[in-house]
Amino acid sequence: MQKQNSENFETLLKDRHKLADNCPLKKLRRKAWDRYLQLGLPTKKTEVYRYVKLRSLFAFEMTPSAQSALTIDGIRPYILPECEGSVLVFANGRFDPALSQTASLPGSISVLSLEGALRSYSTFLSNHWMKTVRGETDPFSAVNAALHQGAAFIYIPPKAVVNRPIQILNVVDNENETPLSMPRLQAFIGAQAEANFAVTHAILHQNPYAINHVNDFHIEEGAIVSMSQMTFGENDLGWQLEATRAALKRDSAFHATSTSQGSLTSRFDYRVDLLGENAETHLQGLSRLEGKREAHHNIHIVHHAPNCRSNQLFKNCLSGSSHSSFEGKIYVHKIAQKTEAYQLNANLLLDEGARAESKPNLEIFADDVRASHGATFGQLDKEQIFYLRTRGMTEEAAKNALVSGFCRAVIETLSIPSLKKTH
Repeated sequence: MQKQNSENFETLLKDRHKLADNCPLKKLRRKAWDRYLQLGLPTKKTEVYRYVKLRSLFAFEMTPSAQSALTIDGIRPYILPECEGSVLVFANGRFDPALSQTASLPGSISVLSLEGALRSYSTFLSNHWMKTVRGETDPFSAVNAALHQGAAFIYIPPKAVVNRPIQILNVVDNENETPLSMPRLQAFIGAQAEANFAVTHAILHQNPYAINHVNDFHIEEGAIVSMSQMTFGENDLGWQLEATRAALKRDSAFHATSTSQGSLTSRFDYRVDLLGENAETHLQGLSRLEGKREAHHNIHIVHHAPNCRSNQLFKNCLSGSSHSSFEGKIYVHKIAQKTEAYQLNANLLLDEGARAESKPNLEIFADDVRASHGATFGQLDKEQIFYLRTRGMTEEAAKNALVSGFCRAVIETLSIPSLKKTH
């Protein structure tokens, strides 16, 4: 059955490839499609997809993402208050300049469709694209590069400081069908620039949905980029894949925090390349799962240069029969001396039916490195609950306080105040 479902899914992708082949991005799309064909769809034997319900994913009867009749008033509830006038909107995966708001962005910033960017920034966009595609190891990210139906491109020039966060809002209008939404952001951050992104999805209806989203950041020397990720309206019927790619030059920084309540299948995939000396990245994630929801994280950080730093903290809080997995790798090249790299996955299991798997991993070929990795699994401490109850708390309030304490370390790293309040 799984083979049959995967064959049907592959046919859907091939049909979309034929439709996407006649456009200005034809050359770039073909490179990505060729890379997808080399990788192939994952199977249960694919290590990083071992715990993902592939049969459920491939069984989705998905339609191409449809044109949406969304209006500005219809999406206003999902625009973060900090991001008024600074929102790039995707409607069912298509970048929609008419719904987007850029009045609050500095005039030096360019926001274009990817087709428009190819005309204005052809050389470095093409070079970065080809390099990223060659190194891509995730088939769904390659599929996004080949089949997206309207990507957004943002260029932040050197030394520009964007004071207002930039929201990337993908609105999924899934009232009468199951759209396969493939939003894509290509971001080029100039030397010594600073920018803060909020990547959010809004699911408008409690129906099946499918998102295959990619954020691709090219970060020049001395630039600082922060990103927060959250979905509004997650449900038990959704398939959600989130991939983030970041290439960091010398003295640059990339900080990212994702929070999720899970779905039928949610998967977060990070690849960060520390290319220049003294670059650093901090990645945090929190999944609070109930019922039968799932969330999976795959992290790959590569230290290419000396004196770079990376830190990972991913937490899962699971109840019911929910399920999480963590697959993390830190790879340190021989040249990357004086690396500092830390990785921790912590899991709080609130019910007997909840499951969590973890596989932290270090591959180090340099001899002057500070690094550690680990995973923890635990339940609420009965003595702590008893102590809080002696201070007047009910048992439920005591448990909630302990859960909040467990989650706080990640929530505090969210760079958007209104997103912190939702927790």
